[in-house]
Amino acid sequence: MSVNRVCLNCGSSSFVSDRSLGGKIVCSKCGSSSFKKKSSSFLKSKKLVFIAIVITILIIVI
Repeated sequence: MSVNRVCLNCGSSSFVSDRSLGGKIVCSKCGSSSFKKKSSSFLKSKKLVFIAIVITILIIVI
């Protein structure tokens, strides 16, 4: 359906409309109806954490 949403339960981005729930959007992998919008800040913060870990390891080694 929409590529800018991710499931809070499993992280999948594939959703379907469940007819038995009156058309409510649910995750096609786990069936959860809780999702959030995917943001680019999440990816940026993940990169920052990775860089901080690498710098910490380099400081410890040196």
